Amino acid sequence: MTVIEQILEGIKKGRAMYESVHGSLATAEEIAAPGSNELCLGDNLDYMKSLTERGYAGAFSLIYIDPPFFTRSSFNASVSVKDEHGASHKVHHLAYDDKFDRSLEYYIENMTVRILLMKDLLANDGLMWIHLDWHSSHYIKLVLDELMGEKNFVNEIIWQYKSGGSGKRHFARKHDTVLVYSKSSRYRINVPKEKSYNRDRKPYRFRGVAEYKDEGGWYTLVNMKDVWSIDMVGRTSAERTGYATQKPLELMKRIIEASTSEGDFVGDFFCGSGSLPEAAHLLGRRWIACDSEEMASAMSRRRLRKSGADFRFTRLEEVKPCSGRADVEVLSRDALEDGRSLYKCRLKDFVPDIDTGSIQMKDRGFVEKALKADRLQFADHIMIDPDYNGSFESRYIFDADNDDISFISKGNFAAIVVDRFGREYPAEIIG
Repeated sequence: MTVIEQILEGIKKGRAMYESVHGSLATAEEIAAPGSNELCLGDNLDYMKSLTERGYAGAFSLIYIDPPFFTRSSFNASVSVKDEHGASHKVHHLAYDDKFDRSLEYYIENMTVRILLMKDLLANDGLMWIHLDWHSSHYIKLVLDELMGEKNFVNEIIWQYKSGGSGKRHFARKHDTVLVYSKSSRYRINVPKEKSYNRDRKPYRFRGVAEYKDEGGWYTLVNMKDVWSIDMVGRTSAERTGYATQKPLELMKRIIEASTSEGDFVGDFFCGSGSLPEAAHLLGRRWIACDSEEMASAMSRRRLRKSGADFRFTRLEEVKPCSGRADVEVLSRDALEDGRSLYKCRLKDFVPDIDTGSIQMKDRGFVEKALKADRLQFADHIMIDPDYNGSFESRYIFDADNDDISFISKGNFAAIVVDRFGREYPAEIIG
């Protein structure tokens, strides 16, 4: 099949998949307005379908996604592990696979059904931002024109950066493309101003034109252009998580501020290490985010907890079985009112089941030695569901080395211990 035939067939199959998974849409007006921030671990196809059923149809002022780029590559994340002497070393572990070996048609099909579900969730005055690069932006532009409508194309943003690949047989590839689409002609957008320096940096003195001067010379203020020069997250940056494709907070903030007001809902259904939800939290927006990879979910929880965000964590499927073990010990239980108690716990023991096959070959021997020296260091954080009813949801997240894990529950609580690579272990409660 030709490229065009694959795209057309992928759109056709994606539409058919959408028709099979989406049901009747409950709108935000028909059901009590959604309120809490939420991070989900699971397939975004199932998650977005559940959001429409829960009353989120038309609720999102902004949907941003940074999906697989059809690169046919794998991407790693790095985590810190201590050796037997206490010195930290970076260990590289598979974060996600973007190979899509099955074909361009399969890629288009999977993107089509997800774009259609995002369209259901997007408000009539909202904007959808699709972050891509040279591998797939030209394909997805055609898909978006078909699904969202050519007339609803708003912008092609070029994110220019210094880092990235280069080669002898092509010009250095130093930009990504962000395609912006609306759902209707009534979309909201706040285009910020930027400096535009005068020719020769000298004043024009045109009547009615405000001019300003700084150390670079004379300039006017104009609407921001569609080429944005923003640095990538550097190796020494304080916001760096170790996730290979992490996007900078400055980029996320610019997108959010251009599309929303305080209190608006924003969504990210390929959230990676959590850049967009953290930016949304810092800017006073409500957010919902999802990713299917355990490591991405773990990194998102870690950074969101550190930033002080209030959110609940949920997962669509049961924890994957493994041979590891986690024991959480109840240190005390003080009775309160309404049958509730204040519990204090700690991680008593942890035997991780590390998938060394997902760790780079050069790091495997080091990890095996570190496990023998101190296996408890591989426990990263503990999630508590104080009202466990068979479906795990958590608002309590603690560092694993915290000896005073306190929460309120009626006794029907559950705990999940998460290792440094994102694997989850349902805890055995002792005491």
